[in-house]
Amino acid sequence: EFCSSPAGIMLLEVFLLLGTLLIYFFFSKKNEETLPFKDGWWGRGQKPVTKEDSNVRPFKVETAEEELSDLFRRLDQARFTEPLENSCFYYGTNSVHLRKVVSYWKNQFNWKKQVEVLNKYPQFKTKIQGIDIHFVHVKPPRLPEGQAAKPLLMVHGWPGSFYEFYKIIPLLTDPASHGLGDEHIFEVICPSIPGYGFSEAPHKQDFNSVSAASVFYELMLRLGFNEFYTQGGDAGCVICTNLAQIAP
Repeated sequence: EFCSSPAGIMLLEVFLLLGTLLIYFFFSKKNEETLPFKDGWWGRGQKPVTKEDSNVRPFKVETAEEELSDLFRRLDQARFTEPLENSCFYYGTNSVHLRKVVSYWKNQFNWKKQVEVLNKYPQFKTKIQGIDIHFVHVKPPRLPEGQAAKPLLMVHGWPGSFYEFYKIIPLLTDPASHGLGDEHIFEVICPSIPGYGFSEAPHKQDFNSVSAASVFYELMLRLGFNEFYTQGGDAGCVICTNLAQIAP
């Protein structure tokens, strides 16, 4: 039976916290070093001689009925193994819990409604170092006279996506409408890490956090920001740290 006792959940949280601290201390050792900009090529085949298309294209989340039908067919055919007794999540995803997830996915989750939520904010794609980079870009609806918005790059973690920031975006871009002071108003850019969400995955080996930081630095330059703020959690924290090392 699926283990969901408070003690078990607390133990998992402790393991996650310890893992996060280990990652932080591992990467923080070299945080003060500067890093070179990594001008890579992550597209298919050889890098072309011609200049890369730098156009920024509007993007919307869309799903064909055929894709949804295929998904439900696969969910109907899901096969579950019996979990080890009293194993909770110690050996991976517990199949008793997974059955509940699949049932919810099939019978309750409304993907079409979720698409409307995802399309709430303006989204775009642009080609950088050979791959399509997806990002959300939200500008303030209003600015006090004489005040400029502060550009803020927000990078999600693993596992995660640009959707992590949807609830805080209006507080950052339009604080006055939410009972907050307007001395700090942000223009928010939330990219999808290559291989996550709607960003194209690299087609070459050795793509790492420095590679992602270089791609996002090029993205911000393309959008007209030579200086900007960054925020990231989990893997996003490592990427933002590397970005600060590339462009301190």
